Amino acid sequence: MNRSPEKILLILNPTSGFISKDIAVSLILKKLRRHFSSVSLVNTNSPLHASEITRHGLKHFDVFVAFGGDGTVNSVATSLLNTNKTLGILPGGSGNGLARNLGIPLSWLRALDTLITGQDVFIDTGNINGRHFFNVAGMGLDGLISKKFNLESKTRGILPYVYFALKGYLEMPRFSVRVTTASSEFEDEIMILALANFRQYGAKAVIAPHASPYDRLLDLCILKKFKLLQSSLNIQRLFSGTIDKYPFYKTFKFDRVHIRSLNGPIPYHFDGEYGGSELEDYEVCVVPAAIRVRIPAIKG
Repeated sequence: MNRSPEKILLILNPTSGFISKDIAVSLILKKLRRHFSSVSLVNTNSPLHASEITRHGLKHFDVFVAFGGDGTVNSVATSLLNTNKTLGILPGGSGNGLARNLGIPLSWLRALDTLITGQDVFIDTGNINGRHFFNVAGMGLDGLISKKFNLESKTRGILPYVYFALKGYLEMPRFSVRVTTASSEFEDEIMILALANFRQYGAKAVIAPHASPYDRLLDLCILKKFKLLQSSLNIQRLFSGTIDKYPFYKTFKFDRVHIRSLNGPIPYHFDGEYGGSELEDYEVCVVPAAIRVRIPAIKG
């Protein structure tokens, strides 16, 4: 069997998700080394560390595989922007938002086949106040959830997200914003203002049914606050891809937008990671075809 000349660097976050990485690593290295000329492994202990590892490896490797959650993927991907290198993903977190949207199997064992037989495509990315995001960024309730999850949660997974979502909904102040594009300006009250490159968050919630990472645009989606019990049946629209039929929802596409809070700082997130501060002004833009990603081969 002829091995690919590509050199692979596997960047592992050993604390993400629930799976035991020790057993996984030995199987991964054994399988990849049958198909590639060179496969190396480095453990990362923080998003900043993952970015540094990636930058230092740019001269030596062709494919950088993030094995972890959305934070690990974001850190590795950010250092690959506008290079000729390829991002690979082995899902190892609790959300795995980018992997879901790209059709990469959520089983890391099956996702290995994508690295071996997949194809490379260029996708758009987003930038919010200088921070890059590849899936969804946003402010309001999901920014508040991200803040509480990152600063207060002692466990990972979907249950803490559900807990902080309910808590955040009950505690969240009213957020009003002014949204300005090159051609329009309007004011609105928001519960969530999402900035989407892909359709869904990591938990199968489809916030932007019409988003595409290939159209050189982002989708701005506003979900207004609703009475929880009265509108609980409509929540299922988030999981059926029909949120755009919801009466408290609106969306449009843009390449650049300015968002200003009209009543104080608003927490935000990028790819589920808390932005670290609450701001009143946000500049957001798309960066077209900025990164090469390995996805499952398209049949036919």
